[in-house]
Amino acid sequence: MTTPTLPARVSLPRIIAVLLLLVFFAVLVRTAWISDDAQISLRTVMNVTHGNGLTFNVGERVQTFTHPLWLLCLTACYLVLGNVYYATFALSFAVSILVFWRAMSRAASAWQSWLAAAVLLSSRAFVDYSTSGLENPLACLILIGFVSVLLDERLNRRLWLTGLWGLGALAYLTRPDTVLLVVPALALASWRVRRAGLVAGAVAIGLLPAVAWTTFAPLYYGFPFPNTAYAKLGVGISQGQLWKQGVLYLVDSLDRDPATLVTILAAAAWSLATRMAFARAMAVGIVCYLLYVASIGGDFMSGRFLAVPVFAAMLILTRMLSAAREAWVVSIIAVVALSAASARMPLFTDSRFGDTGVKHSGVSDERVFYFRKNSLVFASMNSFDNPDWDAPRPAGQQRVMNTCGLMGEGGLDWGPHYYMLDECALADPLLARLPAVFKEEWRPGHFRRWVPDGYRESLVSGVNTIRNPKLREFYDRLSLITRGRELWSADRLSTIWRMNTGGYNHLIDPDYYRFSGFIKYLDELSDTKADETPSDAPGTIAMKLPLAVRVDDRPGRRYMDVSVDADDVYAFVFVKQGAAVGRLTVGPVPAHRRKPGLVSYTIDLPSRPTRVGFDTIMVLPGGGDESYSLGHLLLEGNPKTDRELLKRVAVRDGVITP
Repeated sequence: MTTPTLPARVSLPRIIAVLLLLVFFAVLVRTAWISDDAQISLRTVMNVTHGNGLTFNVGERVQTFTHPLWLLCLTACYLVLGNVYYATFALSFAVSILVFWRAMSRAASAWQSWLAAAVLLSSRAFVDYSTSGLENPLACLILIGFVSVLLDERLNRRLWLTGLWGLGALAYLTRPDTVLLVVPALALASWRVRRAGLVAGAVAIGLLPAVAWTTFAPLYYGFPFPNTAYAKLGVGISQGQLWKQGVLYLVDSLDRDPATLVTILAAAAWSLATRMAFARAMAVGIVCYLLYVASIGGDFMSGRFLAVPVFAAMLILTRMLSAAREAWVVSIIAVVALSAASARMPLFTDSRFGDTGVKHSGVSDERVFYFRKNSLVFASMNSFDNPDWDAPRPAGQQRVMNTCGLMGEGGLDWGPHYYMLDECALADPLLARLPAVFKEEWRPGHFRRWVPDGYRESLVSGVNTIRNPKLREFYDRLSLITRGRELWSADRLSTIWRMNTGGYNHLIDPDYYRFSGFIKYLDELSDTKADETPSDAPGTIAMKLPLAVRVDDRPGRRYMDVSVDADDVYAFVFVKQGAAVGRLTVGPVPAHRRKPGLVSYTIDLPSRPTRVGFDTIMVLPGGGDESYSLGHLLLEGNPKTDRELLKRVAVRDGVITP
């Protein structure tokens, strides 16, 4: 192998290294906060330490955390300190400071040490999620351990490869998608050993922690992956839309935090151009990770999914590449300049930090959003009191609180005896297996579900009263998995197997829940209504929700005629395979010539839906008197109504007189 050995001493003079560490500590204090997503995990910490198991809602085994190893560390720290918020800050500070010190003090040269400090102090993604309560500090610590072992020639091959696979397993337990960063390097390291027995033994021993958890999770929770994965990945959104949103997530990073993504891309490009095989492998891992992030639509938390990749990029630059001093000086200047060009350079963050809101893409600066309430610099004597988990359970039925967003904070504030009904499905095992309600524009991580009729009542009473018979049967089987008392019963174990292999999927009608149960077919809307027909006349459709009209997917349709309430605004969104391909808006009729009741609009369809086709028309009430009605909808290509529709088009165009 031609990889360099690790330096055995601090690259910078110790006094300078300590001063830089103190600067980083000051930045951590000034930026320290706790995110709402972190508080979701903290509710599990409170439950498991108070005898309620690894649960979010007491009595229901659902894995709402993606980081088992980080949760274990949080739990241990809480048992020592006795306050879950203090434990989170203490653990985040301790691990982040260790990460900074190891990154800066073990670089390949003094100039690369300066570059490490510049990158970590300039990257908003790295700084913001060093104290958010999320798993990023631990992921970075494991990553620096992985690179240290990867570059250490002193270890014998068996110990070296076992250590690498073991650290890969710990990365998986910290956050599963983190393994994408190290898999190419693991593959290369295994190939270089070239001894099948040694490789097999190293893989078997190294992966034991991940195998142990992956065995435990299906037995305890009933599923191998966190509930959040099912909630975010099975939403019924087209892959094209996800890619578009994922690109917007990366664009947001360039806007808010240019130093981060530029550092990542520069390290990847530099590595791929070098002959250092392990640098190339790490660069491939970073590229794979970025492609994965883009493919899932990114996230709503600006920079969250880039904090660990920028740390990996920094490790490549400072420990795996060599260059002249001038190259490192220019790199340091570029990083600092890019950071200074951002709206909020981490080094200058203080209590004047302000809120700029959520972008049109749905990506928000979460630290800005929570800073005035959940940060150290705005703390008061009453801030961060430990949640009261010793209050007695109130008598009577289960108390249920509907939520979607702020679930972590609400879950801690309301205590263990409230069931948090998460309509975004992160903590709800049933809703996570239903598609998200259709929205023309959606926000990553906030995929609201339609709560089925009778489901909330089921949670309150403890008796399954879901009205849809098929979904009621599905929930019976799901409840056996998540609420059954006998973990090892043959019925539960067989149900787990069938549930994970799709044996109950036929009980869920995706279309029905995607459109909130409000679906009509074109023939049901073919009975034309005359203008001025009362909006509540027999045969009209009262619209309290968006209506999905299912049609045959047939390119070439040009015309549509609709009858709606004259004093309201309606949008018509044309959908093909889950993605909007066009929209148009009608109404209201101006007040000076408006007559009561329904009015008809004969419309040319937008060019794209005409060209590519569509399978659904979403009718969306858009404003008015909040009393919305649809009379008819005639669409070209329906033999039952084509004659009437084409006649209305001819009248509109003056070809014939009415």
